[in-house]
Amino acid sequence: MKVSQVTESFNLDNVVPFFQPIMDLTTNQVWRYECLARLITLGEHPFIPTEFLYLVDRQESRSQLTETIFNRSAQYFRERDIPWNINISLADMQDEGIHRFLSTQAQSYPNPQRVALEVTAQNVLADTYTFETFSLLCKKLGLSLFVDNLEPDVEQVEHLLELPISAVKVSGPVLADLAKNEKAQSIIKTLCEQGRHKNIDLVAQHLESEEQLNLLKHLNVRYAQGFYFSQPKAQAH
Repeated sequence: MKVSQVTESFNLDNVVPFFQPIMDLTTNQVWRYECLARLITLGEHPFIPTEFLYLVDRQESRSQLTETIFNRSAQYFRERDIPWNINISLADMQDEGIHRFLSTQAQSYPNPQRVALEVTAQNVLADTYTFETFSLLCKKLGLSLFVDNLEPDVEQVEHLLELPISAVKVSGPVLADLAKNEKAQSIIKTLCEQGRHKNIDLVAQHLESEEQLNLLKHLNVRYAQGFYFSQPKAQAH
């Protein structure tokens, strides 16, 4: 459902981060948080990006949206000693204005090593050169890179594991079908093993049941997020 309360006064002041924990399955503790953009209307109903991005595009303010979520997440976690992530797009990686913004933020932020930027596997594979170039900037600034929405395809996995990344996040539909998909289970096992050698973590997304949790533990997946633990919320706990 798209936003119906559309007015000419729409602005990014009403877009805030909601926080969803990524859990360490070995300790049952929060490992880090993903900061997800939400539009809060007058009725305090939170809209997800697919429901309001057309408003952002209408104002040609995608980069400002990225900056807004980064700034507000950074401020929220500034005095909290816990890592956090935000999502960025291919356009963000290509935008020199975003590069300058990140450089300025990292120079003034305490321990930028706590910050990770998530890029979808689709965007990484669509323009590997841009990703690798952007990764050099992130390395200089001390920021980590996560590959989001990974499909367990052998060639895709092998290619991505050669890139300068800190973690990969397996797409939600994969987890939903994982119990019946032995090939995907085998690839995830391999991904865990290779990832340990390369210091690349694996995160399973959209965890919704105890059965899925037990399967992930059996496959030696250490990190997961999903409604089983918590929906995205306005406050991190």
